[in-house]
Amino acid sequence: MTKATNLSTSQLLMKHLLLWVVFGYCYQSAISLLAKMAVDAQPEYPLITAFAYGLGFNILAAHLITKYDKHWPVIGSAFIGLVGLVAVPFLLSGESGLLAIPLLVGILFTLPLCSYIVGLIKLKLSKN
Repeated sequence: MTKATNLSTSQLLMKHLLLWVVFGYCYQSAISLLAKMAVDAQPEYPLITAFAYGLGFNILAAHLITKYDKHWPVIGSAFIGLVGLVAVPFLLSGESGLLAIPLLVGILFTLPLCSYIVGLIKLKLSKN
């Protein structure tokens, strides 16, 4: 038996919530840097460029989330996104710390979607 099976559901949930908060802060740092890089590239459409960078990063983040969270990866990714893109920037900088609304919504939507898709791909590959 593993250690995780000895934990009650509430203990397991608390463990996951704490890990998700920490990962959410790291996620915020990465997305913030990513948005700055997209703007510094001076593209014709900075929001679309930032979203494309964010989508690529969300695929990588989804891989990590599904690798380390075997219980609730999609719920965890939604929580990580909310903490990382809404709670942390708002607490640190107020409303001015938030991303542009279209970019925020796009990245928040794609992280759980990518986690779901990556989870399905990993499940399919493990059956083969």
